[in-house]
Amino acid sequence: MSVRPHPFFSGALFARKSCFVYVPEGYDEQSEQRYPVIYLLHGMHGSESHWLQKGSAEQTLDRMMSSCQLRKCIVVMPNDGGYGQGTFYMDWYDGTGNFEQYFIYDLMPDIDKNYRTIQDMRSRAVCGLSMGGFGAFSLSLRNPGLFGAAASLSGALISGANVADNFARRDVGRMTGPVEGPHAKSYDLHRCASRRVSDMQRPALYFDCGTEDALHHMNADYHRHLDRIGYAHTYREFPGEHTWDYWTEHLPDALGFIEQYFGSQDQA
Repeated sequence: MSVRPHPFFSGALFARKSCFVYVPEGYDEQSEQRYPVIYLLHGMHGSESHWLQKGSAEQTLDRMMSSCQLRKCIVVMPNDGGYGQGTFYMDWYDGTGNFEQYFIYDLMPDIDKNYRTIQDMRSRAVCGLSMGGFGAFSLSLRNPGLFGAAASLSGALISGANVADNFARRDVGRMTGPVEGPHAKSYDLHRCASRRVSDMQRPALYFDCGTEDALHHMNADYHRHLDRIGYAHTYREFPGEHTWDYWTEHLPDALGFIEQYFGSQDQA
């Protein structure tokens, strides 16, 4: 069990980037074995090191794999692209950066090339907190066949209906363009789920939020929307605020859901 820095080049951003990669016990000795991969996304103002420094992710992964609560996996902790306060893992409307393309076409292929991942959606999941929760749902819902499961902790689950009220940033127009324009609508998580609900390759969704979190109403509203359109999902609420204490405590819940998804594919 170890965490390794992994540098790579992004053509989408024309920049040198890096991420951290957790490999499970026995990875180097069992040179033919391949592993499922989980991408763990940070929040706004964050970086690729925050899940390790603030969220005790390495210790949580060690503990869950040692106790067989989570199968041995490769876990990748990337940067969101490193622009401004946070990129939301989107391709920005104003052309500032192709942060979704960076993730899908640069980061993921480089991980698959350099690590022994199982290159199949049934063995690939994405999880994030806050802005990273939006990224996890956006990347999975917008790119069918890429991720089998997605999980969000205290996610900024923004739709066109609430972007103006809940997006506390002056550069929102640069990211999304006009709220009712095609670019914004393509990233609207309500619309993304509605477009994907009948797709056989739709991702399994898990999300939770603290009842004292400022984003609680947004998560509860997304839960109601998924119920209305008939998109099967798991939503949970816990006491807590928008803090690292909450995310550290409940990362095992998200990882446990991902393990359940992986297990369901074993039986398929």
